[in-house]
Order: sequence, then structure tokens, then C-alpha cells
Amino acid sequence: MREKNRETVAPSSKTFFENGMNGHSAVRSITDLGNYMYLLKRTADRPDIKILVADIYIAGEAEILEINPNLHDIDCIVLIGFYNRYSIAAKKLAKSMNVGLYDNREFFGAVNCTGKAFINYKRKNDD
Repeated sequence: MREKNRETVAPSSKTFFENGMNGHSAVRSITDLGNYMYLLKRTADRPDIKILVADIYIAGEAEILEINPNLHDIDCIVLIGFYNRYSIAAKKLAKSMNVGLYDNREFFGAVNCTGKAFINYKRKNDD
């Protein structure tokens, strides 16, 4: 992994993410699988989601390729640092791998979705 652009996920960020998911109406349970991966069991017959959380300031295509979502058999990557963002190209590459790429706030909305709506989820701008 690229150490210059990727930081170890801060315990406070993990706690914020876990607490947020535990309080989400579409989440039945969240399990820490280790290595920054989680299994999210959802309500209303929604399928489980395997998540990799990362603290990458600006995620580009190189970071997606280095994470190699298919190797980890994950459904999505969630950038959980408050200032973390991703490039349009990174989002497109992740989608081509059938993997969602979200910032923390976006993921809160995506959790409600399944299938293509999950992969393609984009938060509406706060205008």
C-alpha cells in the first residue's frame, strides 16, 4: 500500500464508523474482521456487505489497484477519514470491478441500496 497517501485508520475514525453503522436503521450488525475489513449484516433481506475501510487523503486509480478489491473479495471501500475524497477515475475503476467506493457520509446512504443502486450510489449535494 502507498504509505505516503494512506494512513493507518485512526481508532477514533473506526469508532465513529462502527457507532454510525450500529445506529443505522438498515444495519442489523457489524463485525470487525480485522485488517480494516468489516462484515455488515443488513435488515429487510438486503444482502450482507463486506467492507474495507481506508484512510486515504485522495484515492486515485493507483490506490484502488493497490487495494485490489477482488483479491479481498470486498463489496466496497469506504474512506472514513473526515477529509478523505476520491477521484472520478477511481470511482469509475471501482465500479468496473463491481465495487462501491464511498466517502463516509456517502456510505450512510448507500447502505440502504442493493445491486446496481448500491454500486452507483452518489450522495446528493447539500445545496
